[in-house]
Amino acid sequence: MKLTYGIAFEDFRTLQPHFTIRAGNNAGFKAALAACGLIGLLGGFLLIEGAGLPVGLFLIGLGVAAATAAYFYERHSVRAKEREYEKKLSRAFQQIHCRGQRNFEADDNAFTTSCKCGTVTRPWSELTSFSESDTHFVLNTKTGGQTLPKSAFSSPAEVAEFRALVSGKLNEGKAITSPHFDFLFKQLDYRAAYWLHVIKGGGWRGLVKVLATYACIASGAFVLWNAIATHNEAVRAGFIGALIAFPLLRAVGKRRKIYLGPLRVHFGAEGLHIQYPSTQSRKRWSDFIGYLEDRNVLLLYVSSKGYSIVPKRSLTGQAEKFQCLVTAKLGKFDYRNPARAVEKLEVSPGQSS
Repeated sequence: MKLTYGIAFEDFRTLQPHFTIRAGNNAGFKAALAACGLIGLLGGFLLIEGAGLPVGLFLIGLGVAAATAAYFYERHSVRAKEREYEKKLSRAFQQIHCRGQRNFEADDNAFTTSCKCGTVTRPWSELTSFSESDTHFVLNTKTGGQTLPKSAFSSPAEVAEFRALVSGKLNEGKAITSPHFDFLFKQLDYRAAYWLHVIKGGGWRGLVKVLATYACIASGAFVLWNAIATHNEAVRAGFIGALIAFPLLRAVGKRRKIYLGPLRVHFGAEGLHIQYPSTQSRKRWSDFIGYLEDRNVLLLYVSSKGYSIVPKRSLTGQAEKFQCLVTAKLGKFDYRNPARAVEKLEVSPGQSS
């Protein structure tokens, strides 16, 4: 199979992260809005306490005016960021080498990519994962990846032929009768994995850093409280609100999307073949550096912070062999010395930890 294609801007655009910022929907604006609300509440408190109508109305008006100004500034800022995003996208596209013409060739032994800059050939044995979207195919190896636009293919039949070729090469070495298990990810799987990693996998160190940051903020707020807020309940309420809002806004800002769909895992003596709805990958046991487990989940570590989650509820029937294989092929993950499990695997493969 031989392909000659160019990289179109629209194809390039579909691979980039979408611009998702919306006016009034980011943590900074919400924090500013909360501050404006506190100013208005302080004005209302002073009115109730009889501190003077002009002062109370001034603070309420100031809160409303500041909130309005913050919203219009936010809209202007978002539009400016969107323009900058488009400029960066255009610059990045212009910097792509040989985007006018590239070549791709695949046979039974390897796949080759070439352009004016040179030629790279990789054997199919180096292929680690294969995925597709509505517009692209992506082939990944340990040394790099290759993205192919579907527009490079002359017909749907050629697309189907290529998909079958790559899927077959990725699954080479997987016995037709290899055992497998299926499951659906759930929110509780991610929570159980997080706490297992925190307690046994060294994740507590990151948690300690976050708590230390909040402790410093709380200490500073306490000093200010004693200095200026001893007899002012409104200011106290403002400090308490800020202390509560800061970690909540930070958590919302860092929230990640998680996958909650189906997954199939084939396993054997050589490693794993993993199938998502649009992605296939294979991992050898040597790609992992250890495992951890509790009564809910099994974690297979690929780095000190990266791991694959296997819910234990899925390990029934023939899948019970999977856990035995994990303990035979891998050592227990030790965050203090992640290389130790790898060394054990190299010295005495197949031994239980």
